[in-house]
Amino acid sequence: MSLPDIVKDSLKEHAPKIEEIIISTLSTSKQEKLQSAMLYLIKSGGKRLRATLPYLVGDLLGKTTHSHYEVGAAIEIIHNFTLIHDDIMDDDSVRRGRPAVHVAFDIPTAINAGDAMLATAFELISSSNDIEVRKMPTLVKIIGEMVRRVSEGQQLDIDNENRRNITIDDYLYMIEGKTAVMFEACAKIGGILSDASEKDIELLGKWGLNLGLCFQIVDDLIDVVSDSNTSGKPIGSDLIQGKMTCMTIHAINKKDVDLTNLEAVLGAGGDIDRKLIEMAISDLNQSGSIEFCRDLAKKYHKIAKDCLENFKINEGFEVLSKLTDYHINRIN
Repeated sequence: MSLPDIVKDSLKEHAPKIEEIIISTLSTSKQEKLQSAMLYLIKSGGKRLRATLPYLVGDLLGKTTHSHYEVGAAIEIIHNFTLIHDDIMDDDSVRRGRPAVHVAFDIPTAINAGDAMLATAFELISSSNDIEVRKMPTLVKIIGEMVRRVSEGQQLDIDNENRRNITIDDYLYMIEGKTAVMFEACAKIGGILSDASEKDIELLGKWGLNLGLCFQIVDDLIDVVSDSNTSGKPIGSDLIQGKMTCMTIHAINKKDVDLTNLEAVLGAGGDIDRKLIEMAISDLNQSGSIEFCRDLAKKYHKIAKDCLENFKINEGFEVLSKLTDYHINRIN
């Protein structure tokens, strides 16, 4: 399922302007190999959805400036820095259809590039001529907390790989860090740059956080309820890799369900018979885990939609409303 036209049109309008800032910022390094490694993943593509969110929030509030682009670019640089380091930690060799940065270059260079990207993102914000000085401490605090929470989420993900006693609450705290806090930060920052009230900034943050939670749960669901054309990977890939997704965690915490097929597939790696994968997914259905996670995604979608209802209806509202609906509609 593709993004709604109104969202695609907004991304088409704003993403190139953000892209220009990103490229210019990362090109300031005079060390050729380091600069190439920093730009490598950026040039691999991406929707730039997170990067555009601050500006889209500004549109909702009726006040946008160049600073929305600059902070969006900084957050996109940080997002890509986390992906570079995640690929190293997860031993993933491919990202966006190309060799991961640590494969295309080497592990030390990839680590160094990620570190430099984080520093460069803060350089971009601190050198802006469009961000009011009085707002700088708040912006730095929000982004700093975001980076810390993303790191905490990644550490939990690493620690959970070999655990079988994970609860849904553990999972939600983990995806809040890995995914949702970045949406939350983008939304709050968009409000701050548009001089929104404290109440509206909190509402926007709540919208972003719940949108991010919905987004990640739906991503988990797509692995077992959609075809490979939708997910971009074979059905059941997360199961084969042993990822502790929403459905798997819910299922293994059920004491009265036979999960023989799921246990046979979970973390098995390599070539697994498609029939066995289908039977493992049937176990998830029988345990009620798929339905549980659908309901959970719908819960966070509703909270996000309710937050938006507090803002006036304009074109900016329509874009964010359609974007919010898009994520839950990927599994409908």
